[in-house]
Amino acid sequence: MRSFAMLTLVISFIGCSTEQKETTTRGNLHVFIPTSLAPVIIDEVQSFLELYSQNGARINYTVASSKMVAAHFIEDSGRIALLPRQLSIVEKDIVRKNYPDLSELVVAYDGIVAVVNQNNTIEQLTTTQLQKILTGAITRWEQLEGVKSFKGMIKVYLEDSSDVYDYLMQRIVKQNSQIAIREKSKSDLQTLEKVEKEKYTLGFVALAWLDSVKSTVKVLNLGRTKEDTDTTFASSAETAGEYFSPHPANIYLNHYPLKRAIHMYTRGKVDLAAGFGTYIATAEGQKLFLKRGLLPATQRIKLRSN
Repeated sequence: MRSFAMLTLVISFIGCSTEQKETTTRGNLHVFIPTSLAPVIIDEVQSFLELYSQNGARINYTVASSKMVAAHFIEDSGRIALLPRQLSIVEKDIVRKNYPDLSELVVAYDGIVAVVNQNNTIEQLTTTQLQKILTGAITRWEQLEGVKSFKGMIKVYLEDSSDVYDYLMQRIVKQNSQIAIREKSKSDLQTLEKVEKEKYTLGFVALAWLDSVKSTVKVLNLGRTKEDTDTTFASSAETAGEYFSPHPANIYLNHYPLKRAIHMYTRGKVDLAAGFGTYIATAEGQKLFLKRGLLPATQRIKLRSN
């Protein structure tokens, strides 16, 4: 009887200490989400959990700046990173010291969008005009061609220390050390709210936020000029002088000038982070990007003429 009791205790102890192994659809994951991509990546999280929460998938998230998202991934406190930029060679080398199987995949393309108040008569801007506005060479609306009847100081709204700010610095402002005139906002959402209320404003937000709020702002069509030397997503010379909306088709064709890629990084392990990343790249995950107006990157694209 004593031996049987001892055996029962040993079996019970072993049974209590056994933990379920994490898989691609079961386990716990914390995702750090860049502010500019928050609406669509939160969609991805919720959609994934609808499929796999009963299987034991648990995902929570924190919305943070792109710089913080990258830092968490590099410092090993984040197991997956979705970023509107590539990690640098130095950043990748730091990660590969512990995880040689670092995986990188472009999962979507979006754009930076220029918005104005609905009472503004302007409909379009060139990249050269954007550069002159941001550097202070143009400060009033009537200085722009085609808007002589709309007079007033241009007030630029832009989230401070954001990836939208970094994008404009690198791709539009370029040689200047800082953007000359701007009003700091705390988020893309606040930028949209400010532009909606103030007549003479010009705001810059990430594309994903346009479909997230019921805003009356006017989205400007943008066009390249011969002075635009940025070749990150080069378009044909015939498009110079034409203007395009941030529609997914225009992003696909490289017609929309303020295009950028969304990069996903995982560590090559078989875990819930890898499972969530795989889901984002599937047809179902890609549909969520398109639903928000972004261009899917892992699926075959077929354009239809209207």
